[in-house]
Amino acid sequence: MVLLILILYISGMLVVGWWCGKYYIKGMTDFLLAGRRLGPWLLTATLVATHFGGGAVMGGGEYGYNYGLSGAWYGISCGVGLLFLFFTSKFRDLALYTVPDYLEHRYGGKTVRVLGALLSLIALIGILAAQTMATRSALSIVGIRGNTGAVLATIVFIIYTMAGGLWADTLTDFVQVIVATIGVVWASIIVLLKAGGMAGLASLVADKGVPGQYINIWGMGYSSIMWILLPTVMYTLIGQDFYQRLFSARDSKVARIGSLAGGIVMIILSLFPAIIGMGARALSDIDDAGSAVPWVLQNLMNPVIGGIFLAAILAAIMSTADSLLTAATAHIVKDLWIETFHVDGVKEEKRLLAVSRNFTFIIGIISLIIALIVPGIIDALIYSYTMYTAGVFIPVMGGLLWKGATRAGALSSIIAGSIIALVGILTKINIYGAPVEVYAALISLVIFVIISLATQPKKSDELAK
Repeated sequence: MVLLILILYISGMLVVGWWCGKYYIKGMTDFLLAGRRLGPWLLTATLVATHFGGGAVMGGGEYGYNYGLSGAWYGISCGVGLLFLFFTSKFRDLALYTVPDYLEHRYGGKTVRVLGALLSLIALIGILAAQTMATRSALSIVGIRGNTGAVLATIVFIIYTMAGGLWADTLTDFVQVIVATIGVVWASIIVLLKAGGMAGLASLVADKGVPGQYINIWGMGYSSIMWILLPTVMYTLIGQDFYQRLFSARDSKVARIGSLAGGIVMIILSLFPAIIGMGARALSDIDDAGSAVPWVLQNLMNPVIGGIFLAAILAAIMSTADSLLTAATAHIVKDLWIETFHVDGVKEEKRLLAVSRNFTFIIGIISLIIALIVPGIIDALIYSYTMYTAGVFIPVMGGLLWKGATRAGALSSIIAGSIIALVGILTKINIYGAPVEVYAALISLVIFVIISLATQPKKSDELAK
């Protein structure tokens, strides 16, 4: 029964991809930005789906098992990041495609575009490979073990993304958010009913010697929460996968509504995986936090509901995967193929649509190969996520908030922040427990301000202009 539900669900995704490709995708802008026609409902859903992936569901359950209700803070941090996107919604009026588009628009020159695009692209491929590994874990629950599950799931999201681009991603995201919400909410209800509510759950974990802070949303400790919150919000404010959604909004008003609504929904949803993990700890004898969500699925739910929940997990993983895939494609096609290398000088939308689809396929296959053959480099690739955040956050936010920011300041900031982040990763330098991207970004900020002040045009030059 579970397998049948999954087959029907995956078949539906492929049909959506074909339908979007046939009726909605006419050129590159349709493929990468859904024709810039998303309304508030679809934009809200796709923003939530971009964050509410395998990490938020499986990882949220693991955090809930280990830290109790405060294990929801990763998901809450994602929601807070979406709320802050409200202040960057004006970018939609610039009709951009990528974050490096903004960097070149704001500071001029190709170097700043290429640096930002490469750091982001490498990280996106690494995270996409990690999502591929997550599908393997999810499908192992129904007996599809080894690499078969990862290959099948990857082929599915490659095909429907190639066929329908961001239109297909958005429509499937809308469905996936609904399915994932039903799955995690229902699983949480079952857990609480079995445990006798939150009070019963607290009593059960107390009998196992778990500290009383387990039921406290602040139980993890303020410093730990802060070090989860800051990097997550920082990346959300500069992540290509999020801005690509904002750029696809019908206008800046829709972008503002979508970011606010998406943040609220994400904050609420983040509580449920944590409750599922807490329930697994209270009701089972397992000692592996990573098995919390699978245990609830296999032991507390009937096959039909279990199938829906497993579909919810896969929905969450695939919703993140398709976001990463289209974001990486945008970097290659817009930032490198068109703007940097001017390959063939092509500007025709239909020609660029074919190029976009080809690169979508290539990126998807590369991520699959990495996941299956060289999984050890996934962590190394994801380091670019940290380097990108440390290097690009200050130039993007600084360019938005400070008219005096200069190209030299931005370039120096990106290079310094990225290098400091890499050194911090390799040496594991600990500065008051702060994540490396936080203290690297602070140093990047100092350099950004100093170099910008030193390279600002003189008043006489401005008057001459």
